[in-house]
Amino acid sequence: MGGGKSANARVPRSAIFAASPHGYLVLDTDLMIIDVNDRYLCITGSKADDLIGKLLFDAFPDDPSDATADGTNNLRKSLEIVAATGKPHRMAVQKYNIPIRDSVDGAFEEKYWQPFNAPVFQDGQLIALIHHVEDVTSEFIGRRDQAIRLNLAKQVSGVGYGELDLQTGTANVSHELADLFGYPDTEGTFPITKLFERIHPDDLEHVKKSLEGVTASDATVNADYRIVLPRGDIRWLNTRGEVLFEHGKPARFIGASLDLTHSKKREEVLQKTLTERDKLLEQKETLLGDVNHRIKNSLHLVSSILRLEAASVEDDHVKHSLQQASLRVHAVSSVHELIYKSQNVTHVDVGEYIPQLVDFLSTSTETDSRRIENVVYAQAVVLPTDLAINLALLINELVTNAHKHAFVEREQGRVDVRLHQEGTLLTLTVSDDGIGSAKGLERVGLGSKIVAGIVSQLGATMEKRATEHGYCVEIEIPMPAG
Repeated sequence: MGGGKSANARVPRSAIFAASPHGYLVLDTDLMIIDVNDRYLCITGSKADDLIGKLLFDAFPDDPSDATADGTNNLRKSLEIVAATGKPHRMAVQKYNIPIRDSVDGAFEEKYWQPFNAPVFQDGQLIALIHHVEDVTSEFIGRRDQAIRLNLAKQVSGVGYGELDLQTGTANVSHELADLFGYPDTEGTFPITKLFERIHPDDLEHVKKSLEGVTASDATVNADYRIVLPRGDIRWLNTRGEVLFEHGKPARFIGASLDLTHSKKREEVLQKTLTERDKLLEQKETLLGDVNHRIKNSLHLVSSILRLEAASVEDDHVKHSLQQASLRVHAVSSVHELIYKSQNVTHVDVGEYIPQLVDFLSTSTETDSRRIENVVYAQAVVLPTDLAINLALLINELVTNAHKHAFVEREQGRVDVRLHQEGTLLTLTVSDDGIGSAKGLERVGLGSKIVAGIVSQLGATMEKRATEHGYCVEIEIPMPAG
C-alpha cells in the first residue's frame, strides 16, 4: 500500500492534466487562456499556439455566418457566475461553432458541447477558472434528427415511426405507430412479435421476406400489408425504411408506416366499378353483335326477295334495277356479317372481306357464256364500321358498272380492284381492260348518284380516266382520326 502511494505521488500533475481523456482549458481571471490539455486541442482542432496567451473569445469567437449564435454570451455568463459564487456551474448543451484552423475562407464547424466550469482557489483567492467540455455533437444531432422524425410522424395524420432491433427482437415505436397496430396509448419498447401478430396471416410472409431480402447495397424496404385489429377490422399499411447492417448482418430497421386504408378502399370501389363497367361493355358488345347478326339476316332476306322478284319479271329494265338493288343490299349485309364474326362492333378488317365481295358480285353478274377475271389486292386495313359499309357500296357500284359497260360484245376481260392505305389516306382503285369508255359512269343513273353521294359524304376525291388498256376509277378517302 505504502509503496503504491509513493509511486503515485511521483507522477507529475502536469502529466495527468495532459493525458486526461476529457478536454480542459485553464483561464486566468481576465479570461486569458493560460493552459490547455491535449484532449481539448484534439476536439477543437487547435494547436497550443492557437490558444495559449489569447483571450478566450478571441480564440473562439461566435460564428459570423450564424445570426442566432449566442455561445460566447452564454459561456461568459457561466464564467461570471463561477467567479462571483466561487462554485462550479454546469451549462446546458450549447451550440458553439468553432473556427476551422488554417481555413482560407474563415469557415466554422458546427459543434455541440456539454460545458462545465469550475473555480481554482489558492489561499482563499480565486486565481484561475477551469473550462471543461465534452464534444456531444454526434449524440445531439442524432437525437435532434430522431426528434424531427418523431415530430413529423406526429404532424402527419396516419404516420408512425419505429425502430426494430432485428438481433434482440425488440421494437421501439412511437405512439402513432403503436396506435396504427391497434395498441392505443402505447409507445416505447416492446417485443417485435406484438407487431407481427397483428399482421394478416396472408401478408406476414411477404413482410418478413421484405426485411430478410435486403442486402448491404440495397437495404431499402417498401411493403404494403394488412393489419387485423382486435375487433377484426382490416387496416392497410405501407411501411418504408432502411435496414442497417452491423458486421455484415442486418441489425436494425428504421422506418415509418402510413395508413393506406382509405386509399385501398377507394381502389376497391374503383376496381369494382371497372369490373361492372367491363361487364356492361361485354353485354353491350354481345347485344350489338346480336343486332348486327339480326340486321345481316334481315338484309339477306331482303336481298333474296329482290333477286326472286327480278327473276319473275320480264321487263329488262325492271329486272336490272331489282338485281342492282339486291346487290346493294347484299353489300351492306355482308359488312354486318363481318362485324358479327369479328366480335368487334366498332371496327372491321376489310382485307379479307373485299375479295369475297368482288367474287360474289362477279358470280351474280356473269353468264355462262362470259367469263371476266377478277384480280383483287386488298391491304389489311381496319376501318370504322360506317366507313366499311360506304366502301362496300362503292366497290359494289364500280365493279358491277365495269362488268356491265366495259366489255360490250366481249366474252372475256379483267377487272382489277386495289385497296391500300398510305399514311392517313385510303385509296380505292377499280380498273378494267375493256373498251376504255366512261360512258357507264357518265350516265346520270342511281349507281352514279350513289357513288357521287358517298364520295362527297366521305370528303373524298375521285378521278376517272381512260388508260392504255381500258378504264380506271380512283377514289382517295381521308382516314378518320382515331
